[in-house]
Amino acid sequence: MRSTLTERSGQLDTLGRRLSDLLRSPHAPLVEPPVAVLTGPVGAGKTSLLHAFARQAADSGVRFLGAGASRGERSVPLEVVRQLVGGLPPGDEDGERIGELLDEAAAHWFDADGRQGESSSASTAAIGGALLKLAVQGPLVIGVDDVHYADLASLRCLDHVARWAGGFGMLIVLTESTRTVPWQAAARVELLRPTRARRIRVPLLSAGGTYDVLAARLGAPAARALAEEYHRVSDGNPTLLHALIDDQPAAEPADGRRRPVVGEAFREAVVGCLHRCEQLVLKTAQALAITGEPPGSGLLQQLTGSGTAGAPRVVGPATSAGLVGDHGLRHPAVRQAVLDAMTAEEQAQLHSAAGSLLYERGAPPEQVARQLVMTSHTRAEPWMVRTLLDAGEQTLTDGDVPLALRYLRRANRDCRDDAALLARINSALIRAEWYLDPGVAASRLTRLTTAVHAGNLGGWQAAAPIPYLLAHADPDEVAGLGDRLAREPGSGDPYGAAVLVRARSWLTAFHPGARAGRAIPVPLLRDPLERARAKQAVRGLITLRSVLRHGARGVVEEAERALAAFGPDDEWNTGCVLAALIHADRLDAAAAWCDRLVASVPAYHQRTPSALITAGRAMIAERRGDLPAAAELAAAALAQLPPKSWGVLVGVPLGVRIRSLVLMNDLEEAARTLKVLLPPRLFETPFGLQYLQARGRYALAAGSPQDALADFQLCGRLMESWRLDLPGLLPWRTETAQVLLRTGRREAAARLARQELDLVPPGQPRNRGVALRVLAATEEGAARMERLRTSVGLLRGGHDRGELAQSVIDLGHAHQLAGDPRRARALTREAYRLADDCGLPALWPSTSAMWIRSGGGGGEAAAAVEGLTEEEVEVAELAALGHTNREIAGKLFLTVSAIEQRLTRIYRKLDVTSRTELAVRLHLTDPEPARGAPAGPPPEDG
Repeated sequence: MRSTLTERSGQLDTLGRRLSDLLRSPHAPLVEPPVAVLTGPVGAGKTSLLHAFARQAADSGVRFLGAGASRGERSVPLEVVRQLVGGLPPGDEDGERIGELLDEAAAHWFDADGRQGESSSASTAAIGGALLKLAVQGPLVIGVDDVHYADLASLRCLDHVARWAGGFGMLIVLTESTRTVPWQAAARVELLRPTRARRIRVPLLSAGGTYDVLAARLGAPAARALAEEYHRVSDGNPTLLHALIDDQPAAEPADGRRRPVVGEAFREAVVGCLHRCEQLVLKTAQALAITGEPPGSGLLQQLTGSGTAGAPRVVGPATSAGLVGDHGLRHPAVRQAVLDAMTAEEQAQLHSAAGSLLYERGAPPEQVARQLVMTSHTRAEPWMVRTLLDAGEQTLTDGDVPLALRYLRRANRDCRDDAALLARINSALIRAEWYLDPGVAASRLTRLTTAVHAGNLGGWQAAAPIPYLLAHADPDEVAGLGDRLAREPGSGDPYGAAVLVRARSWLTAFHPGARAGRAIPVPLLRDPLERARAKQAVRGLITLRSVLRHGARGVVEEAERALAAFGPDDEWNTGCVLAALIHADRLDAAAAWCDRLVASVPAYHQRTPSALITAGRAMIAERRGDLPAAAELAAAALAQLPPKSWGVLVGVPLGVRIRSLVLMNDLEEAARTLKVLLPPRLFETPFGLQYLQARGRYALAAGSPQDALADFQLCGRLMESWRLDLPGLLPWRTETAQVLLRTGRREAAARLARQELDLVPPGQPRNRGVALRVLAATEEGAARMERLRTSVGLLRGGHDRGELAQSVIDLGHAHQLAGDPRRARALTREAYRLADDCGLPALWPSTSAMWIRSGGGGGEAAAAVEGLTEEEVEVAELAALGHTNREIAGKLFLTVSAIEQRLTRIYRKLDVTSRTELAVRLHLTDPEPARGAPAGPPPEDG
């Protein structure tokens, strides 16, 4: 049951006292004025209160005649009085007499010109007298709802009755919305003069009243959960509050937490309240919903036609049913309800008017564009297109890419005859579309080039989009564009020179082998300001090159300074600095900056930067040796941005994913990843090196060392031709040496490993550690041991657990060969712990064991495992390296009994009786142990 009279008992008591006075002395003059006016906002419950009083009067034996005025019938003469008389019983003589008077008066109330007729005053007196006569029979209460909409004739009659009601045992109760402009102001003032009328205020519900209503309808637990928000949405308007309750689902939420629900009932209640308010309130609500301007703004006054004097009448809960507050519409749900009630044409017209007014008032372009983009102009005026372009560029700088695209695409649609303006729009669209799909942005390059050569676009607006095109564009076409810009008259100014330096530098960075980049002439930079601007334009690239050439000295501090200084159009600089931190093995700093960047880049607003950051995280995970995370993050990056949209940049996430999958021995998934369609110019860029390295590793793991060798050597030829032969960029010599080792070409492998060590700068311990391990695999005895110790020491100081695990297992193998099985076993266990942390499914020494598994190392090694199954080879190698049966069982997910059975078969097949003999047979140790050293672990120490 609805609690319609919550916090209304005081008003009802006041009316009850008036009724008691009437009953005590029905024909004596009333102590209080004969007219009571219930006044309050629309929807506050005045009608419910009037109905409750009518029931109270009827229960007391008092006759009650009621009527309700409406906006639609306010032009019908005597409509309200006719409703009052309609409440009399059929056949009532007084009622029939009043009906005749009404018919006669209505026929002559207006003359031919629509003015009040001469007989209207007499008719008013006659009808009023007849109504008064009804009170002779007993006390009478007349109630009129929404009296501010009453027709003029009825108001005149009520005025006549009110003058004499006190002596006839009659009470008149009226309802009126607060500060609503009446239909007939003069007649209303006469009726409600203070000497004959008392106002009874009906306010909106308090927070406590809102709780009481909710508790009565939904129960106390729901009231406690919902009262605060429901009061905020409804402002205590009972009509809106009950509508919200009607929208509340009956079923309890699965998590037990009640939440406010705004549905159809609430939207209809909002619209109903607005249409019951005066027209100015409705117009104001519509204007607020469209513009979002504060209620007292000049724009709102112009849109609604209220003027300065009209504004105070519509601001505040009392005049707007609680829907409009000091700061606008009370709640987003109210705004949506207002918009839903407007036709598309009404909305477009209001947006158009608001946009024009804002433009005339000199409002910022973004404020004007918010209105223009919602209009339905088929042919926009030039100022509209320019405003949309300016707003789009500013919004793009602010980081709201979807909104910027909305403005720019509308400007592009509406621009017809201005080629220069259209070229500016195309330039801005390239920059905006890059954030969501670089492939779409690159499709605009031809239009950009055409506009530049036609003289319709120049300066920074032509050069700024160049870096956004490089992942997809033809470098020669971009170079031609840069060359044309460099020859413009204004290209020598400080800003223009910086833009050209930026264009040329990024072009050569993306396509180091192309002559195109060097075709862009750059003005001589004499002024310090010019040089500073030019350096800032490629600061990230400078930082990355410094790390690759000279190591990591001071890179973190420089990265912090650079990243803090970069603006929203410095995505490539930001990417280069992050890459510099990764190559410098400053992975914690790189990860922290990725977190900061992710927090500032909404994924749904800027898909491209978000995907690039995810690819950076994948690189960090790979360098840490966290292979599952690296593969997963690389896949996520490729999902955020389809491979086609990456352009040549796709080599980075593809390379990370393939390398990680190969190390995890998931060759099937690696093969599927290799089937991704590649951009034709990938291998003209450094990003192609990442892909070639990954493909080569897959070929080696899949048993195709010659294919792997071809890929790694191609990397070397490309890097040498680009003059970028830097181990920090890609250690192709180390990769090639490992293939040569696999095929038994030790001397060639050693030569490449030594060359690598000569080239690795001191600030790259990871690359030096890996190269030392590969060189150690070509050596024997003390030299191998010393190099492996150094390799392990260098890698322990870094983050790459995978490379460290490989060096540790090799060092353990070296100790096994040197006759120190206890130290070998400790190192091997450490290596396997590291491998487990990294997600490596298996770990093998880089020399003998690896040759045995691949079938290399000569006929003797191949013969050593002849007759063993692959599973037996794994067990044999682990046993020979010193692992206990229990450890082998844990690694191979078998029982200890199963391992014992396999070892028994292995010993029989290879004709050995101990693990020491097994190690010798598998060429994992020398035939004769070092003097004084134990021969090896016992056959079983499990």
